Amino acid sequence: MMKEILIAFKVSLITALLTGALYPLVVTSFSTLFFDKQASGSLIFDDQYKIIGSELIGQAFENPAYFFSRPSVTAKGYEGPVSGGSNLGPTSHVLANRIQKQVETLKKDNAELIPLDLVTTSGSGLDPHISPEAAYWQAPRVALYRNVSLKRIFSIIDELIEPPHFTFLGEKRVNVLKLNITLNQFLGSPVIP
Repeated sequence: MMKEILIAFKVSLITALLTGALYPLVVTSFSTLFFDKQASGSLIFDDQYKIIGSELIGQAFENPAYFFSRPSVTAKGYEGPVSGGSNLGPTSHVLANRIQKQVETLKKDNAELIPLDLVTTSGSGLDPHISPEAAYWQAPRVALYRNVSLKRIFSIIDELIEPPHFTFLGEKRVNVLKLNITLNQFLGSPVIP
């Protein structure tokens, strides 16, 4: 009996060392060596090497001189630890009211048909992308608040449209954080209204 306990203890110890130490060390070393940016969270830094955000996690932008992200249902807007959808169904009055409020707010800037992704949340609640249509829809507001031509804003959007993964998975998209950073690089930081 003692022999079996000793064997079980040794197997448990070896398994713990392999899966708890060796495997994470190998995977972390490999990912850092070959995919350093992704292994570090795809962080975006400013000129002083201060973290601005991540390419993978959306941020809330409220200044009208910036493009807005998709709505988020996380507690305070784009909080990773509380990632998740709202679980509100298509017949939910709460969901309908939230979308109606969002539509009313957005209609103040542009009376055109609002792209769906500007009033609906993503499955994670942290989506960093919007559709090119959502970016183009917001462009008149951004051009107005930045006092630049609509054509200039459209050209910046066009430069940042990302294709579907492997050319066929998903849709074309625009990373909102990258778009707003590019606006600041080309046009300077806006005055907060």
